Amino acid sequence: MRTLTMLFYLLLGSSLTIFFITNFDQRVIVYFGWPPSLGFQTLDIPLALALLGAMLAGFVVAAVLAITDQFRLRTRLRQLRRTNERLESELEALRNLPLTSLPRSEDRRATAENPKNEDTKNDTTRDREHRVLD
Repeated sequence: MRTLTMLFYLLLGSSLTIFFITNFDQRVIVYFGWPPSLGFQTLDIPLALALLGAMLAGFVVAAVLAITDQFRLRTRLRQLRRTNERLESELEALRNLPLTSLPRSEDRRATAENPKNEDTKNDTTRDREHRVLD
């Protein structure tokens, strides 16, 4: 895959070089209005140089936009990592809590067999429920 990428860039670079060389004889007039104090200016340059300048300006604009987006993404990633660490520590703390409020296994088995019959509950289960309700 890396070889194909390098081959693509080599082909692109050579085709751009050929394009610039063939269009170097043609000339264009570029109009500038900056800075306003100097008024309107013209510049007679080869077409290849004008295209190269436009391409470089596009690269600069794209790089600035990419860098600002990269900073925004890094900030968001830092926030998400902090949140993840906080949630993992909370989960670890919850995993280490004692399970004292759950009924014992024989109590659960009795209520699972007869969930509507209150007579199957033993005295300790009733005491526990009474303590919870108070």
